Amino acid sequence: MIERDRLTVISEMKRLLLTVLCLFLAPLATTAQAKFQPGHTHDILQVKFSPDGSKLVSYSWGDSWLCYWDVGSGQLLWKVSTTFIQKADERYNLEEFSWNKDFSQLYSKSENGTFQTWDTRTGRLVSVSEGDPRPRASGKTEKRISVTKEDGNFYLRDSVANHDITIPQISRTGSVYDVSDDGKLFAEGGSWGNAIVRITEIGDPKHSIDLKGGRISPYVPTELETRLLEAGDQRRAKLDEAKTQRDKQAAVDTQAYKKLVYIRFDHYGDMTNPLELRMLESDEPKKSKERKSAAVATAVWLRLHNDSPLPIRIPTQSLYLPNPKCFYEFSAGNRILGLCDDREIALWFGLESQNSRPIPYGFDFGSNAVLLPKTSVLFAVPRAVMENGNAIRFDFTFMKDDGANKIGDYGTPKPLKFRESELPMIY
Repeated sequence: MIERDRLTVISEMKRLLLTVLCLFLAPLATTAQAKFQPGHTHDILQVKFSPDGSKLVSYSWGDSWLCYWDVGSGQLLWKVSTTFIQKADERYNLEEFSWNKDFSQLYSKSENGTFQTWDTRTGRLVSVSEGDPRPRASGKTEKRISVTKEDGNFYLRDSVANHDITIPQISRTGSVYDVSDDGKLFAEGGSWGNAIVRITEIGDPKHSIDLKGGRISPYVPTELETRLLEAGDQRRAKLDEAKTQRDKQAAVDTQAYKKLVYIRFDHYGDMTNPLELRMLESDEPKKSKERKSAAVATAVWLRLHNDSPLPIRIPTQSLYLPNPKCFYEFSAGNRILGLCDDREIALWFGLESQNSRPIPYGFDFGSNAVLLPKTSVLFAVPRAVMENGNAIRFDFTFMKDDGANKIGDYGTPKPLKFRESELPMIY
């Protein structure tokens, strides 16, 4: 009986010791998991102080992290991945941030029109919605600090204290910054290579802290985030399948359509020196109106025809503003603006020899324009470059809507050539 009691006491003591040991080791295990993690590694696109100035949120599309900082200590409280916000292949940058009344929830708005709600204590995603969950604002807080930027510095004007402050910028663009509501703190988001958040005291610009990271537990997606990621993968898979089918059909269609895009000789004349062309030019016919005999002309005026049922994208040396009156409407109702009929443009082309070898010619820069169906334009070529059997050459690309309210390339670029031998014989 005594022996049994002694064994029972020993057993209870072991269990108590194990419990104490577990309680002692639990914090150590948690600390071991909470390793130092950097906040951002790529360009920061947004920084925003909480209304009381105690917290700051920062966001980077490049590394996908949404980071939540304690302003007083400069420590990272949590960071979460935002890739789940993308539904398919649309832009989904986070553009706006706000808090609820007791700062327990953070709201974000994405470029794709969705809203996210986050628990500010844990960083866990609470909800995602198409409607705006944010409380109705009672009125905007008037900022006492105005900010301008010039020569690598921010210039702050305190309208209350009637005081000017200069703060050097840390990013390449200096376009990501915020001022706390009380006008005491200024934050700027850095860029790749120095992707920190710097917070500066406006009253004492020499005093600043850099938010770089903190000891936090590894990010683990919530069940809601996992479901949204899976849904996004399914949407992208459908889009990929639709694109594959579209590409197959485009190969068939453009093979038939390409012979309906062609070049014909129009007349001899002169042309504007390409070096005198501006970045933005008018397509109003000017030089093309002056016809000359082949004996004295320095240029050949050619006409590019698009007799196909689709618009084509063509390379140009200058930019030509589209005319709202000249457009093509696809079956889904999407419109694309393009050049009006019988315009004059400077086409951007290359050269190749009689045996189809490329010849260095032209500039390394240019633009493009859209030539609508059943439309033609005039462009000039120096006669000298077409001597010895040379040909001008450029690529054009058909354009079509994709059924998802987007207009893009349809099929692969198609080459187009015109040789000296296609010019009319001179007698």
